[in-house]
Amino acid sequence: MMIRLSSRGKIGFIMLCILALFVTACGSNKGNAPSSGAESSSGTTASNDPASIKAKVTFMQWGTQEEVNQTKELLKKFNEKYPNIKVEVSSKDWETYWTAITAQAASGTLPDIYKMDEAYLDKYAKLGAMKDLTSLMSEHSFDVDAFEPSVLHKLQQSGKQYALPRDANTIVVFYNKKLFADEKTNPRGAPVPTSEMSWDEFIQIAKQMTLDKKGRTAADSDFDKSSTSQWGLVMDAAGSADSVLESQLWSNGARLVNDDQSFAMNSPEGLEVLNKFRSFIVDDHVVPSSSQVKSISPDPFLSLATGKVAISFGGSWNTSEYKVANIDFEAILPPKFKEEKTVVQVSGYGMNPKTNNEEAAWILLNWLTGSEGQIALAEQGQSIPANKQAVDTYLAIQDGYNKQVFIDSQKYVIPVPFFDGKENLLWDIIPQMLSNPLSGKGDIQQAVKDIGASYGK
Repeated sequence: MMIRLSSRGKIGFIMLCILALFVTACGSNKGNAPSSGAESSSGTTASNDPASIKAKVTFMQWGTQEEVNQTKELLKKFNEKYPNIKVEVSSKDWETYWTAITAQAASGTLPDIYKMDEAYLDKYAKLGAMKDLTSLMSEHSFDVDAFEPSVLHKLQQSGKQYALPRDANTIVVFYNKKLFADEKTNPRGAPVPTSEMSWDEFIQIAKQMTLDKKGRTAADSDFDKSSTSQWGLVMDAAGSADSVLESQLWSNGARLVNDDQSFAMNSPEGLEVLNKFRSFIVDDHVVPSSSQVKSISPDPFLSLATGKVAISFGGSWNTSEYKVANIDFEAILPPKFKEEKTVVQVSGYGMNPKTNNEEAAWILLNWLTGSEGQIALAEQGQSIPANKQAVDTYLAIQDGYNKQVFIDSQKYVIPVPFFDGKENLLWDIIPQMLSNPLSGKGDIQQAVKDIGASYGK
């Protein structure tokens, strides 16, 4: 799935500037969809019978070769219904993908359909690189009720739908069942954590599951914090600002940014969250510092796979790595301050605004995000389908852990779409300025002031 890592990569600022110049220069000229009975320059023949349409549609995504192969398997099912629409698939890794899309948008060579992440939709929609799908959805009676409103909203800009949801991956908490069941790794007999615990309850468990090299726990008075051999909880609140920190601010009645995009983390409730997270590292010694996190795992979401971590925040997409590492795990909803709040990261499909294949491209887009394509996606077992009609199929695949939690988490999702400039706050400014203060090196309140000044809104 190549979800942003605790998480996403960054688009080069220079490339975005180039895209803006090219798109502006090109104006609002858009390719026309084939009219009824006419043949497009790419060979699409419009018809009242979609199954009879002949066309070649270009499609681009990010992902590993395995993910590309999964897409090709999906498209085989698509071609069972639409045998005359040939889909040409291309792919890039996450970082390269956005550079390629930027360059293609600038040169007018975008694929007909391409994968879009919620974090970048606002940028590309504003630059005219994405087709507004709202009218097509209306014309073809697209079933919007098959999606949670918050999921659809994440792929909108100014109330217009610029992409349709593919998957709705969630951030939850995982724990290592083996560590809790073994007397050596759980000498105090700590209970397993459960969904929606308070942070105070949660940290008490983490203390009992944090061990030094002599087997003493962080709950013991003689615990040696300099020789931790097993961590009770791994999370990188600053490095995972979009995945962990923002939802926990909401949980305490705070915000990262206001509705008008102004900075909001400097509220009493926001500072309470930050100071609490700092105490987990500095006072309780149950969460590793930012530097220690990196020594455990380059991706904190994969720390559970080391076998030396009892509990960790993670993405729904990380389960395959846990299985490869032979970790017997369970998934639960995150702990809370006042209210349960979660993060859902949505990816979808957008359309080239200048496509000469609009009719065939829409058929593909509609199939991929409709019940048939989403059920086929669910059958692969790798992604959480965004379409509610595919949920039962997804849950029917038994994987040895509670997958229902991924569906339940969508009820508590924070309603915060990305906007141009927010990714810089989340992925650059906060990780750079908050990591050390949260680890006990620097003043939290001053760091928040500096973050607000750097954000500039």
